Amino acid sequence: MSKMISVASGFQYSVNIGYDLNNDDKLKNFIPTRSALALMEDILLSTNPTSTERARVLIGAYGKGKSHIVLTILAMLMKRERSLFEKAMPKIQDNPRLMQIVENYYDSSNKILPVIITGSNTSLPQAFLLALQRTLSTNGLLDIMPETNYKAAVQVINRWEKEFPETYKKLKTELDMPVKQFAEALQNFDTEAYERFEKIYPSLTAGSVFNPFLGFDVVDLYEEAVRGLKTKGYTGIYVIYDEFSKFLEANIKEASVSDTKMLQDFAEKCNRSGEAQMHLMLISHKEIANYIDKLPKQKVDGWRGVSERFKHIHLNNNFTQTYEIIGSAIQKKGTKWEKFCQDSAKSFEDIFQRYGKHNIFGDVDEAYLMKTLYACYPLHPVSTFVLPRLSERVAQNERTLFTFISAPGVSTLPAFLETYEDDHFELITPDLIYDYFEPLFKKEVYGGSIHENYVLTEMILDKLSEGSLESKLIKTLSLIYILEQFEKLQPSKDELVSIYSISYTPEEINQAIDKLIEKEYVIYLKRSNNFLRLKQTSGVDIRQKINDMIEVQSKKTTVKDTLNNSNFDNYVYPSRYNNERDMIRYFTFEFIDEDEVTEDVDWVLKSASIDSDGVIYGIIPHSEESISRLKDIILKTSKESESIIFILPRHFSEISDIVKEYNAVLVLRDGANDDKVLFDEYEVIYEDLREVIGTFMRGYTRPEEYKSCYIYKGKEVAISRKAALTELMSVICDEVYSLTPVINNEAMNRNEITATANNSRNKIVAALLRNELEPNLGLTGSGQEVSIMRSTLIRTGIWEENGGLPKLNLKPTAVEHMDEMLAVIEDFIVETRQNGTMSFDELYFRLTSAEGKIGLRKGLIPIYLAAVMHEYKREVIISDQFGQVALSAETLLQINSKPDMFTLAYLDWDPEKESFVNRLAENFAEYIVDAERGANSYDYVVSAMRRWYMALPKYAKESKKGADGKKLPKAYQDLLKLLKQNISGNELLFEKLPKLFSMTEFQETLSDNVGAVKKYYDDYLKNVKRSLAKETKEVFVLPNNRDNVNKMSLSSVIKDWCESLDQTVFEQLFTDGTEKCLGLFRSITNDDDLTITRLAKLATDLRIEDWDEKVSELFIASIRRYKETAEAHHSEQAEASETQSTSTYQITFMDDSGRTVTKRFNSVEGTGKGRLLHNQVTAALESMGRAISDQEKRQILMEILKDLC
Repeated sequence: MSKMISVASGFQYSVNIGYDLNNDDKLKNFIPTRSALALMEDILLSTNPTSTERARVLIGAYGKGKSHIVLTILAMLMKRERSLFEKAMPKIQDNPRLMQIVENYYDSSNKILPVIITGSNTSLPQAFLLALQRTLSTNGLLDIMPETNYKAAVQVINRWEKEFPETYKKLKTELDMPVKQFAEALQNFDTEAYERFEKIYPSLTAGSVFNPFLGFDVVDLYEEAVRGLKTKGYTGIYVIYDEFSKFLEANIKEASVSDTKMLQDFAEKCNRSGEAQMHLMLISHKEIANYIDKLPKQKVDGWRGVSERFKHIHLNNNFTQTYEIIGSAIQKKGTKWEKFCQDSAKSFEDIFQRYGKHNIFGDVDEAYLMKTLYACYPLHPVSTFVLPRLSERVAQNERTLFTFISAPGVSTLPAFLETYEDDHFELITPDLIYDYFEPLFKKEVYGGSIHENYVLTEMILDKLSEGSLESKLIKTLSLIYILEQFEKLQPSKDELVSIYSISYTPEEINQAIDKLIEKEYVIYLKRSNNFLRLKQTSGVDIRQKINDMIEVQSKKTTVKDTLNNSNFDNYVYPSRYNNERDMIRYFTFEFIDEDEVTEDVDWVLKSASIDSDGVIYGIIPHSEESISRLKDIILKTSKESESIIFILPRHFSEISDIVKEYNAVLVLRDGANDDKVLFDEYEVIYEDLREVIGTFMRGYTRPEEYKSCYIYKGKEVAISRKAALTELMSVICDEVYSLTPVINNEAMNRNEITATANNSRNKIVAALLRNELEPNLGLTGSGQEVSIMRSTLIRTGIWEENGGLPKLNLKPTAVEHMDEMLAVIEDFIVETRQNGTMSFDELYFRLTSAEGKIGLRKGLIPIYLAAVMHEYKREVIISDQFGQVALSAETLLQINSKPDMFTLAYLDWDPEKESFVNRLAENFAEYIVDAERGANSYDYVVSAMRRWYMALPKYAKESKKGADGKKLPKAYQDLLKLLKQNISGNELLFEKLPKLFSMTEFQETLSDNVGAVKKYYDDYLKNVKRSLAKETKEVFVLPNNRDNVNKMSLSSVIKDWCESLDQTVFEQLFTDGTEKCLGLFRSITNDDDLTITRLAKLATDLRIEDWDEKVSELFIASIRRYKETAEAHHSEQAEASETQSTSTYQITFMDDSGRTVTKRFNSVEGTGKGRLLHNQVTAALESMGRAISDQEKRQILMEILKDLC
């Protein structure tokens, strides 16, 4: 056991503010850092009555001593004896300003009472109330505790017990716990208990509501408590919520909006508390913002509101001060230590030489470093570096930097000192620190980088001997990767040799590392930076597998393709140009092989297929010698290449073998998906090679590395920064796209826009295409469509409104080049008038290509195309491969997607066409949709005509003869055929219709012809019914009335005929349905139209609308048959009158009106199906048995017979 080294007595490794508030030892041993002194000054100044900064969040990782700092400051606020601050006062005295502030506070009348809240699972109001009650109780101040609704509830229960035993008895039955226990919960400010009391109170008090403190809240209660404290000699309270981060971790998802409101209100009250001082400090190891990312928006806003009301104080990572604290804690006994230092002088000197200028102590003065190395002995310098940083990342209350130094237990400094005999120079290396914090690695979030690193480390350690040099190396590498501060501490061979060379020879260490790489396969040496990396081993010879795959793939991949597929900088942006114009132009970066750079290459032609605003070619040379030749060729051949930049490396770098290996590993890795260990082994190599390739590519894309030269238009350009490269691209865009108008809308100024932006754009386009423009395009509010309209139409000067009358100005001057861009669209439309049909592909080429100098983004084109086409709505005819299509927002969207699939033609519009369309609109007025009329010039009439055609009866549409039996005019039938076809409005109205009516050219009177056809078909059914009535009269007229038949009505003819029949015919049922006809005739009215309609349906089973010419013939045949059947019965009846009736069956029943009805019908020969029906009916009746009486069965059968008769 060491007698020379010990841990300072009183060096406390755990502070609990609530329990240690009066612990003198913890105050005596507090050594403040600079950040602790700054916090002390800030808090003492906030006790000034005019201070408005009294709400704070103190943020610092575990092990930063937050609680100890706050404990000391609270002791000062309580005016504890200054002599208690043994180790703090010398530091305070070194700062005259702070010393004066401390003296001023002690001389003042201020005395602040601390209220400590600890992290818990209770609600915030309960935590605040309980802490206040506990503090006042501990300090004998409970008499000033304000009445609360919790206390009021307890008093009510006590009153019931004494004065209202029946109510008290009811309360017992309502509760699921003893009343005393329930009352204790209320006294402890249990929210659930109080809510339970409120809920059952009405049932015990005839429905009244328990609400003794309307508007009561925690803030008011604390304010009242401060007023009471003033009478006890205190000027205020300081509320400390210790480990507030634990509350957030446990409760932030469940915390209510009222909880956040309470914190906000409390913070505001503190900042405005003036003389009645209220202070609040939340202690957390992370910012509040780090806990709220997964909350609903309402709660996120609430917690942001909380955060904004607090002053945020971070305990800075001043590790130099931490080293000083560590040195102060590790005490050495004078003479023994001095002798040891003399005996070990060379060892200390070696350590200093090795780490004096090392990056891990880059922030420590060289003079102070030697003192630190001595003071922190026996910690290895790397252990001294690792310990506070690791503690900051993973420490929790039970394991921190301080507990490692002072707590008894395994793998701690005291444990080391137990076995150290002071007789040799020995250092605690980082592997011991790994062992100490290993339980915390295990607790880290599953799936996080630290936990994954831990799992991998433990898997490797399982294969190695415990305590072996190999296991120590693995633990140290693991810690280096956990810290991830590679700029200070690298996971390299040299670093590991340096750490362990005190106890082992360099040869032993190198052999152990090589064994881990080559035999155990658990370490991989990265070629990108010579770092060592931990990995799992599958036992497969990875190197041999890769070599075999390289042979298989030798001719399948190229360096160029691999680099282009791996490049992270495929697109480079001209920043200045894009910012000025609020758009996104970009250059495509593409690697090309040396073989593609020839004397006769046409760079413009070669780059034509690349869809971007410019191209950057990165040349891959094959050797150092070829670089100068390639440079000469590019200088000669690039003079006319306006939009192309060439990048050529200054020196040759071999990348071919790396690329081959990279592609081989990629295939092997993807093939190992089912074997996680093997996959991860390949993944380590893949990531390493990808980094090597990335470094190679960065030599092209990062000018600041000075690895490449840049050529543009036959000249080498001096570029040494990325900004200079993007500025060259901006200059190129300025020249190549010199006619681009500035349209400040980034959402639209792109080729591919979002779905939301597309919907907004469509609203604007549809509004522009209406016949009559609405003020502000009919848009209201502040939606995206309004913003787009302002930036694309109003600010550009295209949209004008005078006195509420909107108009489009196609020659605006507000934005440079806007009029030229609109002129390109207008010229294209006019060209179609002169040259005939043209493809929209030509227009898009003029608007978007570099040749046109405009380079407009496709997201904007539909808006400006709609604006111009509004002025040419009647003239433009848009067609796709199937014919003309309507001018609509949907059409312009389709054109924008595939302009080569659409063409434009021009129609000369004149007053005759205008009058013709208007007259047609009058004819078909009832079929016109107002929305369509507002949206297009003449297609709405064509749509109305088609609706009229669809509404025509089938008989009218399909008949080839008129109602009088004469053949229809061919033009009439052909017009209906045209309306059935999917032809354009222009073709129908101005081409097909004139030809249909034998006109050599369009004439306005064409509307009269169309009107005549419409009238004919509209009257068709009426005429058919009139013809049918005439024929029916001819069939049923009595011989003596035939000469006067034209003067008689249909009902008169029918009535005469019915009176001529033997009246028993109306009681007879016939096999051909004649009785139905007779039934209709017997109840005939004077409405001949209704009679014919019913008779037509009865005779043909079809309504007249659904007839065709064959059904018309069937009608006449049917009514003739009804007449013959009825009259035949008359003659049969006469012959049989002297004998007996010919009817086999007769039934008589009362109809619904109470009239006696008799029906007779003859028997017919039975069929198989008839017998089957008979059996089914009989079986159904029998199956009912006695469930239905015989009388009801008879009644059912009669009802069925009545329906059949």
